[in-house]
Amino acid sequence: MRALVRPFALSLGVLVMGSLAPRAASAQAAPEQYPAQPGYQQYPQQYQQPQQYPQPQQPQQPQQPQQYQQPQQYQQPEQYQQPQQYQQPQQYQQPQPYQQPQQYPQQYQQPQQYQQPGYYPPQPAYAPPPAYAPPPEVVHHRGFLFLPYLGLSIPTGDGSTGMDTSLRLGGLFGFYVGPFVSLNGELSIDVLNLSSPGPGASASGGVVGFTFSPLFHFGLPQVDFVVGPRLGWYDMPVTISYSDGSSDYTYSESGFLYGLNAGAFFWVGRIAFGGMLSVSIHSPSSYCVNDVCGDTPSGLSSMKVVGLNGAMLF
Repeated sequence: MRALVRPFALSLGVLVMGSLAPRAASAQAAPEQYPAQPGYQQYPQQYQQPQQYPQPQQPQQPQQPQQYQQPQQYQQPEQYQQPQQYQQPQQYQQPQPYQQPQQYPQQYQQPQQYQQPGYYPPQPAYAPPPAYAPPPEVVHHRGFLFLPYLGLSIPTGDGSTGMDTSLRLGGLFGFYVGPFVSLNGELSIDVLNLSSPGPGASASGGVVGFTFSPLFHFGLPQVDFVVGPRLGWYDMPVTISYSDGSSDYTYSESGFLYGLNAGAFFWVGRIAFGGMLSVSIHSPSSYCVNDVCGDTPSGLSSMKVVGLNGAMLF
């Protein structure tokens, strides 16, 4: 009985192995399909033939399909780099000698005054009016005044008969009582140019005047304008000589003198140069002939003199 069962079992195992072998081959030939993933390319696996065993004792288990390998990411090729241009080597520059930097002294800054924090002086409700500033005093108008002059004397009027233009000289001397006023005394001498009183006769004489001549000063700092009255006394001696040897004839008159002075001067340092115009009126009050004096004749008229003078002001 055992002898029959054993060959039967062996033939039954061969039959079972033959039926199982095609199924294992089909399982290896058609592995399980996985759905395709988006963005990746599916690559089919190659078929692997199952290994043959000389004596299959046990049915071969189907092999598990290999895991899907994710393809490598696409690498973008490197951008083309343009080759660098050839650079010409720089020329050799000789080093400059070392120069010591100049030192500039810092200006001294005065420190600011300390202000107590939190305290502020009260501000006025309105701006105060500006204080009155007196005009600056002229430096030249101080101390004593000396004004010499030299020019021409021009007689005019009815009392100047027989007189021509002559030489004039004189001056003012005084002191300043302020920047705009000076009190002065004036001495003027007019050398008369007399015409001949007759044949064989010559005449000579002059007019000497003593006056009080105050001046008012005004103008710019470098320009000084002056004006002022003249009031005083004059004396006019005249001598007539004859060529035949006869006695000389003397004549003189005196009286009041009044008039006006006006001028302009330009300062150059401590001295001012300029000109002055003088107008004088001689009013006789006494009359003398050969040292015999008397009242003024009724026909004797006043003499007017205009003086044009160049002057300096100290």
